[in-house]
Amino acid sequence: MDKNHTTFENFQLLEERLIPSSSYLFFYENAFLKINLIKEITSKQSLPILYVDLDFLFSGYVKSKLLTIPNLTLFSTLESKINEILPKIFTKLATKPHFVIFDSINGLYNTLSNDADSGRLVNSILMLLARNISFSNSILIISALAGKKENDWVLPNGRQILENDVMKKFVISDRSKIIFEN
Repeated sequence: MDKNHTTFENFQLLEERLIPSSSYLFFYENAFLKINLIKEITSKQSLPILYVDLDFLFSGYVKSKLLTIPNLTLFSTLESKINEILPKIFTKLATKPHFVIFDSINGLYNTLSNDADSGRLVNSILMLLARNISFSNSILIISALAGKKENDWVLPNGRQILENDVMKKFVISDRSKIIFEN
């Protein structure tokens, strides 16, 4: 992973905005840049980290030992179903603050693709996570491979991402830039 190391020139902008009881959407177009950014964020984190990996890229780096992060609890739908993972996360959040990374909305849609009401279920899960984060004094990052279409963030499958004023948005735009969206 070091040979592809990326330095984000304005990483401090992100660090200053990651505050307890807050939720963030991270939009990206390059999954490897997303992993590099998450590696940089988690290396500076003092909170225990809960990582829900639904696209399996991060898990691959961790399991192959290309990426080591102390104080990490990794969840994946390869080992458990989403309805088994969520209660474990909520139990941990009830005991102490955590840094939670939910990777990604795209993977959650894929996991729930057989459910006729997957859109509503995805939004409910994300809202429930965000609400628990605010009560537990934790931090939540939700990532999404998405692009802008007529001022809305849209997944490659055409689904629009529901946004609200409570969730702050960051865009990983290129190899060195993090953009904060209001």
